[in-house]
Amino acid sequence: MAGHRRTASSHAGVGGSGQPRQLPGSACEECRKRKLRCDRQRPQCGTCADAGIVCEVNNNRLARGPKKGDLKALRSRIGTNIKPRATVALERRLSLDHGVEALTLLTDDSTLATTTADNRATTSGSEGGSPPLVSPCQNPMGWDSEMHVKVPPLTPTSAPLSFSTFKFPPTPPSPVAGTFVDDLMRADLDQLYFDRVHPNVPIFNQSRYFARARQTPPLDRPTYMLSLQYAMWTLAMAMSSQFESSREPLYKETRQMLEALDLADDDLQPVRIEQIQAWLLVAFYELARASYRRASISAGRAFRLVQLARLHEVDSPSNPTEEEDPVVKEEKRRTFWVAYCLDRFISMKSRGPLTLAEEVVCTRLPSPELAFQSGHPIPGCFLPEAIASGEHNFLSPLAEAAIVVTVCARPLAHSQAADVERALGNQSLDFWLRHEWLDSMLTRTLDSLSINTPVVSAMADPMVFFAFMIAHATTISLCQIAESTGIDGNCRPTLIEYQNRAMRAAREIARMTKAHEHIGYFKAHIFMPLAVSLGASHLAADRKRRVGERYSYHPSQGLDAETESALDGELETCMDALRKMQSFNHLAREHLSILESQEFVFVGGV
Repeated sequence: MAGHRRTASSHAGVGGSGQPRQLPGSACEECRKRKLRCDRQRPQCGTCADAGIVCEVNNNRLARGPKKGDLKALRSRIGTNIKPRATVALERRLSLDHGVEALTLLTDDSTLATTTADNRATTSGSEGGSPPLVSPCQNPMGWDSEMHVKVPPLTPTSAPLSFSTFKFPPTPPSPVAGTFVDDLMRADLDQLYFDRVHPNVPIFNQSRYFARARQTPPLDRPTYMLSLQYAMWTLAMAMSSQFESSREPLYKETRQMLEALDLADDDLQPVRIEQIQAWLLVAFYELARASYRRASISAGRAFRLVQLARLHEVDSPSNPTEEEDPVVKEEKRRTFWVAYCLDRFISMKSRGPLTLAEEVVCTRLPSPELAFQSGHPIPGCFLPEAIASGEHNFLSPLAEAAIVVTVCARPLAHSQAADVERALGNQSLDFWLRHEWLDSMLTRTLDSLSINTPVVSAMADPMVFFAFMIAHATTISLCQIAESTGIDGNCRPTLIEYQNRAMRAAREIARMTKAHEHIGYFKAHIFMPLAVSLGASHLAADRKRRVGERYSYHPSQGLDAETESALDGELETCMDALRKMQSFNHLAREHLSILESQEFVFVGGV
């Protein structure tokens, strides 16, 4: 019977046709890690192809187990150099190491004093030779009398095996602090991310993400992938009130991993797209929960990595025409456009220069969302083509936002150029030519957006909804730029027209802010307080003019009490929205503080 079993086992690796079941070649690292049968296809096996990851094969594996004779030599060495009594004490000492942390909590002052004395004695006794085999400071408890044995110095002459020839097993890595995120919490955070974060940061293919998450446990992933995973969870926690205790530790750990990646980068290695995505998500988190300055610095890192990775020229003809996964290529496009929009949002708030120049972009606009999520993205057109045509049909929300944000960021450069002209003393009619051109472009873009995506439909998508708000906020900015410029009597009618349109835009922002209450502020775009604050500031400034000077935009038809009451209610709507968002949005808290510090803010009554 035993012989039959041996015969059967000897032929276990041979199939029914006489050919071996074991395929030639080595299994890839991913299949070995997951204990799957690898089909050994090259350059990529089927498992790695389905997961969309790199297939790595290690053909230089070391033999398993210790070398021949190592264990016997080690046993003889231990037996000749350590007394039996010391060996028993050493084993007992090692068995106590597992409870060090628990014993530390139970140690009283007297025990600590005894331990300190014993430690000093042990240290002084070992100064002449090599350090003790087991450090006494590792255990706060006092040693048994059996542990006080003098271990002779270990030298190459006292044993047949030296430390240089014996290979100890590798030390297991210390557990990552983020392991407090259990499986149930991970599933909850993943769902929370795609419900509340993804609509405003639509970078990832959802099915591809979950496929990767199922294949590799979080702690088995490379650092660049783990940092991205933690950044996603951190930002998801910022959009909820149920993870307040876990949010900050996970954020700090994410930053530590990303900063370590920055220090360990090799110039010969390409920039990882996951590293760029993680820094972008960290910047969004810091805008919501930390500080604007810290977020600007983190975003600046992401922008420089975008430039190093050449994401601004993903579709450039000069790029090598190598075959690339279309989903991966689309994620690169979307990563660039998210960074592009973030750059302009930060510039609008700080009134600083842009980092990612519009003129050198050679990356197509993002694919429609449905095509991207189905795994068959359709490349969009280039940005100048979309702006020139004015057709926004079949564009993804991110593409629509990129077009609107591009147009809305141009008045900032216009204002900065006007400041330089005034400083040089050579202001000319070019200012008004530029101003009218920007105004007509903004009007055309807003009209096209309204035709293709009505505001009622835009409420289903936070990014498109915010695009409407930022376009109205830009109308107010154009009015403020015109007011800040010295104008003569001939331009007075034009200025009044800008003021009328700015007032209508501010009231529209208030109306959209009121409508956003039905969506939920956790789903709002992180920069929404920027538009709400600008609308509230304009409403408040107009109210101050009407109260102090009884100013009217239509001299022949003054504003009645009903209209004034409506305007006051719209101002209070904007202020109330900022108050509700301030607990989870740092920008809302900052702008609310600025508005409340101004004496003309409506606080009830005149």
